[in-house]
Amino acid sequence: MTKIDRTIPPIIRNIGNFSLPTPRKSILDNGISTFCFDNPNLNLIFILLQFKTGSLYQKKKHVCQYMFSLLRESSKCYQPEEMEELLDFYGTNITTNVGIDKVQILISVPKRNIDKILPNICDFLINPSFRDKSLQLFKEKEIKNLAYNEQKTDFLSLRLMWWEFFGKVYPEIFKFSSPNTINNVTIDDLTKFHKDFFCAENTTLFYTGNIDSSTENFIKTSFAAIPHGKKSPELLTISCENERHLVYQNKPNSLQSSLVLASLSLGYNDPERTKFSLLSTLTGGYFGSRLMQNLRERKGFTYGISASSAFFGKQSIFIISSDVNASDTNAAIDACFEELRILQNEPANESELETVKKYITGLNLRSIDTSLNAMQKFALYHHFGLDETEMSRYIAEIKTITTTDTQNIAKKHFDYNKFNKIIVGEYCENN
Repeated sequence: MTKIDRTIPPIIRNIGNFSLPTPRKSILDNGISTFCFDNPNLNLIFILLQFKTGSLYQKKKHVCQYMFSLLRESSKCYQPEEMEELLDFYGTNITTNVGIDKVQILISVPKRNIDKILPNICDFLINPSFRDKSLQLFKEKEIKNLAYNEQKTDFLSLRLMWWEFFGKVYPEIFKFSSPNTINNVTIDDLTKFHKDFFCAENTTLFYTGNIDSSTENFIKTSFAAIPHGKKSPELLTISCENERHLVYQNKPNSLQSSLVLASLSLGYNDPERTKFSLLSTLTGGYFGSRLMQNLRERKGFTYGISASSAFFGKQSIFIISSDVNASDTNAAIDACFEELRILQNEPANESELETVKKYITGLNLRSIDTSLNAMQKFALYHHFGLDETEMSRYIAEIKTITTTDTQNIAKKHFDYNKFNKIIVGEYCENN
């Protein structure tokens, strides 16, 4: 046996070029675009339906979330518990993700069972019959979840943040949830939302696995039954006043304060998005980031802090969030803005920048390590009007970013006066 000398570190090799696989594209008779990622070694078929809709498209709070959540209980032929048994018997799993500007339904089913279960799934997806009992039970569960979440400072801080940015433009959608708003949803609301938004014009179909011609034709025929409808409208543009707001909710006897610093930022297709994503990672996007080193490692204010962007339409919100010791809330806020100012005034050092580049490159490589992950990554790009070449373009640009670039982007986008401060817990304003 070869003896390993553990005092010698392994050789570090740079990641070579890689790209997102090119899917096989086609269009169904009803106009739905389809994208197939072949994987002959995968006999579990994954089908992803992506819809151009979400909470920003609803006229009454909760309706979008509840409609998509209750689809699997809306079969005309089976009671909810019977459908669950049928899905379980055929090894089928369905997960639904409702966002603010898109909805995804991911179906996984063994290839040998697809012809037995997919017709039943398409039946309740396309022609649902929503039940009063299912809706009532769902409401009761949501009311209990709300009562639980309202005890959590992080939930309350994010709720305040969304209201701060969207409340003036979408007041009905982003007003705070309550038992009344939950109980106000009706069967008619669900049925109307399904009719308005579950249509071919808002749908894109992706699938991956061992897709032979018979399986592919069966999938296409099944979803070609999605009816035509009206295309979702473009989202309204969000604007904010050019001055910072402090939003504070007292939480007596709280050991921690949940802190959110947020500003309106650039969209996914903005030419500076790649540079800003690297800056965001450098700031608070990985364990070695500036904010982690300052607030956790040096000052001990928190166990963790993050920085990321929430994209929607042609915009995004840049969010710094953390749970900090209640007694350190003021100091933690100051430390966050201190790091932003340093990034504006001083270029990052070369070794730090190279570390972040390698981290981002590795993260993207891992994000496509399976055909399912590759399909989901492509679905994200497609949502923003991009194709499979986006990953190669993104990584190529990441490699060219300089320390001067990060400083210039920080000067442009880290405007202290445009950050909203949201605090839930114990806080005392110093100014």
